[in-house]
Amino acid sequence: MRTRRLLKQSVFQLGMAGLLIAAAFFPAPAKAGEGDAGQPGAFLTYGAGARAMAMGRAFTGLADDATAVYWNPAGLSALTQNQVIVQYVSLVDGNNYQYLGYNHILPYIGTLGVGLIFLNQGEAEGRSSYNEVLESFTHNQLGVMLGFGSDITPQLAAGGTLKIVSQTLMNISGTGFGLDAGLMYHPWPFLNTGLTFRNLLAPAIQLKEEKEQYPMNLVLGVGVKVFEDKVKADLDVAKNLEQDVVKLCLGLEVSPIPRLFLRAGIDDTEIGMGAGYQYQGFQLDYALGFPIFQTVEIMHKVALSYYFGGFIMDVKAEPEIFSPVGINKVSVLKINCQTKFPLRIWSLEIRNEAKTLVKKYSGEGSPPDHVVWDGLLDNTNPMPDGRYQVTLAVVDASGGTKKSADIFVNIQSILPLGVSPVEMLE
Repeated sequence: MRTRRLLKQSVFQLGMAGLLIAAAFFPAPAKAGEGDAGQPGAFLTYGAGARAMAMGRAFTGLADDATAVYWNPAGLSALTQNQVIVQYVSLVDGNNYQYLGYNHILPYIGTLGVGLIFLNQGEAEGRSSYNEVLESFTHNQLGVMLGFGSDITPQLAAGGTLKIVSQTLMNISGTGFGLDAGLMYHPWPFLNTGLTFRNLLAPAIQLKEEKEQYPMNLVLGVGVKVFEDKVKADLDVAKNLEQDVVKLCLGLEVSPIPRLFLRAGIDDTEIGMGAGYQYQGFQLDYALGFPIFQTVEIMHKVALSYYFGGFIMDVKAEPEIFSPVGINKVSVLKINCQTKFPLRIWSLEIRNEAKTLVKKYSGEGSPPDHVVWDGLLDNTNPMPDGRYQVTLAVVDASGGTKKSADIFVNIQSILPLGVSPVEMLE
């Protein structure tokens, strides 16, 4: 109880310190619905990923997927798998907004990230200063992001994103280059603090005589992950250094059952909500945006991701059904464990349907590639028939604890009704 009370006090003190820092650096709150429309590079403030957009664009303190190259490049360092993501958003008046991202892990070095943002505003009717109808024209904007994130210490990471932006209007094009920088501090397993300097080196695009320079933005994010990462929340405080306003974004993600995610959030432009579902490496995310104080259409955002490779912890049972007194007397638990940091200890726990621990294998360093489970109590009597949960847990050199997804193995010694011993042998 004392430890829990001290932990709560520490979190409260940290939160108060964050608020005081925000108050010192960001003197005035944003006006509702003000947004960034009309500013140079406004299309790069719209967001990336249906997941983050459902969370009210509050993602700087989490940044734990392939959109990290956009939100906070330091977050790339914490990614555990390679990921490809494709997003499509249908905007008003037939316009559309697309995002394509990819991250690739370089073990013991860092993570590369690539992002592509494209805003297609379609054809518009040209008008002269005398309101005469002229030839129609298109307006397209493109942003290419190349990022890298790496650990400085086990608790601190840094990253940067090189941006190449292009704008085409009425057959006139311009290109600019810029740089984002980010930090991510991870003092405890449940807490992340992120800081992003967007347009630290600001792109500038010249279409005609006047050159437009993108404004610099400073974003402070605090991300929290609790209940074995089943609940995640993020609060972002953003300051455009050319405006005397502060923007707040708040987002929440909850996983009530494995592979299903429910999300909600709010920023200065809209209220977001959405859901996501994972299946065999694929993840489909959907977000719905309800504009605040604006009479525009509800926005629908859809993103599809695919995860592969990288750092994984996986256990598979062969066979998944066995009997200590049958033909298949053991189940081989095959372990695939590739982690970011060297391992200190490992454990493989087997629990019955009442969640009681019935068997545990453990050791120092990395786990073996397999463990043989004989399904016996005290190496003599067979365990009762039923469904058993198997979980791999490790503690790495940074002190972090990680667990694999649960798998299930069945002990079945009693023959089902209507099945003969001959049929079982076959």
